[in-house]
Parts: sequence; structure tokens; C-alpha cells
Amino acid sequence: MDINNINPAGRENLDKLNHKNLDRLSLKKDLKEENKQSVYEITGESKKYIELSNRIPEVREDLVNKLKDAIKNGNYKVDIESIVNKMFE
Repeated sequence: MDINNINPAGRENLDKLNHKNLDRLSLKKDLKEENKQSVYEITGESKKYIELSNRIPEVREDLVNKLKDAIKNGNYKVDIESIVNKMFE
């Protein structure tokens, strides 16, 4: 068994997953564009919130980078008590 190669079935599944992810991202972009277009038809408080939501990035890159650096440097500590408490909430 060669562990360095992905078997053909696994490769196909991986390709399908990647394709689904691309489709999902494309759909999100399309929906975001539709929201931007429909903002002009919406007035009042709703319009303000839609405009604010369009400014928020999909991924909080600053937080992600901070966590990546902490993991890379060995400074990231898992708070076990917090996890347990959340599990029992």
C-alpha cells in the first residue's frame, strides 16, 4: 500500500468536495450581489443592517492569523474547563 498516493476513488471524492465548495462560494457571492442590488428597494432600518452586513468579511482574517501564529509559536492553550462547560450548557 502506497500511502503517498491517493486512491482514484478518494481523488474523485476530493474533487467533488472541492467542486461543491467552489459552487457554495460562488452562490454566496451571487447572493451577496443580489443583496446589494435589493438594498436600493429596501428602506429604513433594514437597509442600514443590510449595508452593514455587506461590509463584514466572510472570514475574520485578523483573528484567524492571530490564532495561526499562536498555534505555530506554541502559545495557543486549550481551555478545557470552558469546553466542558459549553458541552453541558
